[in-house]
Amino acid sequence: MKLSAETLEKNWTTFNTLLKSACGEKIDSLFDIFGERIVMCPLNLKEDQGGAYPGAMVEHALSLAMQMRKMNKSFSMEIDSFSIIKTALLHNIGRVGDENNSLFVNQDSDWHREKLGQMYKYNEDIPKMSISHRTLYILQSFGIELTRDEWLAIQIAHGSHFEENRYYVNHEPSLAMLLQQSNNFINHCSRISK
Repeated sequence: MKLSAETLEKNWTTFNTLLKSACGEKIDSLFDIFGERIVMCPLNLKEDQGGAYPGAMVEHALSLAMQMRKMNKSFSMEIDSFSIIKTALLHNIGRVGDENNSLFVNQDSDWHREKLGQMYKYNEDIPKMSISHRTLYILQSFGIELTRDEWLAIQIAHGSHFEENRYYVNHEPSLAMLLQQSNNFINHCSRISK
């Protein structure tokens, strides 16, 4: 899949506007360093995982924010809308990489692209960190303040199957559950629509 330049620009404008409303001007310094990479960041390495194309991370984040808002309203969870925006739009920001390098680079092996659908590979020049840990590191580096529930939602966003997240099972804040369930719902719907 390929997003048009107009779609990329529209998604970026929406992403930028929403985060400025939730985070204030502090987000500008993060955008100064990571802006272009955020716009073009894929969501996954492989086509069968969904989102293995430029712009997929932002596209997914915007869909996730919309789904979280719908579920929040439907279930009368009364979770703060700025917390929803922050966690939905920023929980994957670690996928852009670090200050100098992208995490995902184009797959240069034709075999991997054709046989496995692996459009990207991990950049070997970047220090190893989980997506959640890199996200939290980036956010604190740029002074983006998070509440306890926002921090935990981002930390455990990628599931309890990770060792560092097992501790929180059955004790997740509502925001974390909303993020995970909304993400599961979006991923499920995209799989069945194929």
